[in-house]
Amino acid sequence: MATDDLLFVVLDGAGGCLVALDEPTLAGPVSRAGRGGVIHLVPSGRPVLRPDPPGNAGLRALTGAGTVAVAGATVALSALLTPFVGAPIGVAGLALCGAGYRSGRSALDRRWGDRHRILRRPAEVGVFAGAFSAAQTILMLWPRLRDLVQVSTPSRELAGSLWTLAGLLHDRADLQEQLAELSRAAARLPAGSRAAAPLRDELAQRQALLRASLTELAGAVDARVSALETLAGECVDLVRDERAVVAAVEAIRSADRSLGLVVPPVVTPPDETGELASQTRSIVAAYRELTGLTRR
Repeated sequence: MATDDLLFVVLDGAGGCLVALDEPTLAGPVSRAGRGGVIHLVPSGRPVLRPDPPGNAGLRALTGAGTVAVAGATVALSALLTPFVGAPIGVAGLALCGAGYRSGRSALDRRWGDRHRILRRPAEVGVFAGAFSAAQTILMLWPRLRDLVQVSTPSRELAGSLWTLAGLLHDRADLQEQLAELSRAAARLPAGSRAAAPLRDELAQRQALLRASLTELAGAVDARVSALETLAGECVDLVRDERAVVAAVEAIRSADRSLGLVVPPVVTPPDETGELASQTRSIVAAYRELTGLTRR
């Protein structure tokens, strides 16, 4: 993974995907979304990737600001001299500038080629899109796990994992295309030809080697995608369980507040009427017995 720890992802509405370590040049307005070092570039319309490397800032560093400045000064000086003296100097300056530009552009082309991957097959794009979605989920929920895991952000690990995955998927697509080309070549050989028999053997050997490589790549891709999806699932489960516990506690508290309003306390206060009635009955009974009004 690059030292800048930035990863740019463009998902083409037409089914393609660009993954790059340098921000790509897209035609039209582009919005940026993302967390940590994983940047999702979202074009306003259908994205159009330009074939040239992004930006010219690196070109000045590669060609050297002094080279461009010397060439410009040489051309300016030629305008002050006679055509016979100034023209050769000016041509030399332009040649120097052009050579520096071509050298710098070639270096930028090589750098861009090494630092971006384009996925065009729906199978590879679908796998990467799923892994990218898992990484976005992890970054979104990570603040809830940060103190628990003691890792401030997993952006470096996620960006590196996605970049490696893009390379694996890109290589898998190339190997599958080579395997298909071998199959087409074998099918074009004349049937029953002795001269073609050695070629058939060679093609079969190459096909076996490609299939073995594809099996290894499939295992590497599955392991990386599974790791991302598993981590995303653990983040989602933890946050969901925490929310469920919080909701249960709040429901209990709400029920307790409601019960405190409609249910009498456990210790029932004395019934004043009952005590009065009991006292009255005792007094009346004593009075009846004293006065002879006791009922027989």
